[in-house]
Amino acid sequence: MSKVGLPTHEFKPLTQELLNLVWQWRNSPRIQCNMHNNAPVKWQDHLNWFDSLQGDNTRAFYVLWQNNRPIGVLNFSRLNTPTPEWGCYLGETNVWPGSGIILEVAALDFAANFCHSTHGRQTFSHLLAQVLSFNHAANKMHKIFEYAQVGQKPGGIRDGQEFEVLDYSYELRAWQNKRDKILAKLPKNIGLAAQQIQFLE
Repeated sequence: MSKVGLPTHEFKPLTQELLNLVWQWRNSPRIQCNMHNNAPVKWQDHLNWFDSLQGDNTRAFYVLWQNNRPIGVLNFSRLNTPTPEWGCYLGETNVWPGSGIILEVAALDFAANFCHSTHGRQTFSHLLAQVLSFNHAANKMHKIFEYAQVGQKPGGIRDGQEFEVLDYSYELRAWQNKRDKILAKLPKNIGLAAQQIQFLE
């Protein structure tokens, strides 16, 4: 626990040791249902994907450690452009309330303050995200954080129902100005925990 009695939140790059755990998370029905591709991921495909990450400066994949326990993931792509894209999920369910919000804050903080040794220095203008229309929790969270919905396109059919892919964008200069105001709308302990987010290499 942190010195204020709140859980610590550290983001560390995915390692070989956690590949199996992340694979299990990704293939759980709870996670699968909100993915663009909801087919199970084969183990060999998962290994090939991890291999492709190595040395790829356009992508970053972090595991969220809460009190030294891995609980979820945060990933970025298009890091070689002014408009990177991000996604996340909580792999574990028995986590500190507000853990999903920590992922949301961390994504914006990372993009707004991006400067790390693996990827070099790149200034970003906007952070992009895509969410399936039936993922109500994620869509609600983006609206609370004041993302702009900038597009909508047909996504297909899932469980007999048509759905859309919603495109979101966040101006990162605006995040730097609005961060404190948005966190002030949330429970105080979440705001305090968000002040202690760390990205580690």
